[in-house]
Amino acid sequence: MFKFLTSMYERLGLNAYVQGDSGKALAWFRKLEAIEPDSIRTLRNLGVILLASGDAEGAESYLLREERRYGESFHRHSALADIAFARGRRDEAARRYAAALADPEVGPGGSSRGFLEKRLALCQDPVAFEAAMRAADCFSKAETARAAGEHERAMALFDEAVSLDPTHWPALNNAGSLALSALGKPERALAYFERAYGLAETAQVARNVELAREWMAKESIEKRRTARRAERKPR
Repeated sequence: MFKFLTSMYERLGLNAYVQGDSGKALAWFRKLEAIEPDSIRTLRNLGVILLASGDAEGAESYLLREERRYGESFHRHSALADIAFARGRRDEAARRYAAALADPEVGPGGSSRGFLEKRLALCQDPVAFEAAMRAADCFSKAETARAAGEHERAMALFDEAVSLDPTHWPALNNAGSLALSALGKPERALAYFERAYGLAETAQVARNVELAREWMAKESIEKRRTARRAERKPR
């Protein structure tokens, strides 16, 4: 019974996270936590979801518990580096990013290595790091503007966040979501999503890329249908 429940909670939580509903994802993983509080899937996913929700302190507590229980690894170094980065701890973030890059699991290429190298470079440059820290304020203001329906202002603030921190993939992803759902501009959305995916190959961003392409395909079909209907009209 417990095995069925834990698998169901994990699946529903991951589905909610991929769909961008961090609150629902957190609720499902809290149910999983009640059954297996110290499993890797509980600790890691709660850490990732809390970080995505803006609770860096809560995320860090879960990921440190995972590291203490299961040891150092590429994923733990990179996640804890992201948290140190988000909390402005430049030296710690640099140490963690360097450790992640030194781990054989990162591989010789791919977006993971590229992202880690870019983050490490920001940490090694005090001026660039200070600018990147200001990106968090822009991102927060963008989310406030989006919630208030100020779509173009939100887009401008997301763009500003990325100009301050070129690794800020959540700003790119959220700008894409806004361009798609609120502005109805799938081509613009796809450009943002593809840039975000180039930094973070997450299931959530991958799904957004698919959604933008599906929207563009539907628009293309509708345009062809409209053109055919116009051709059939008597002149």
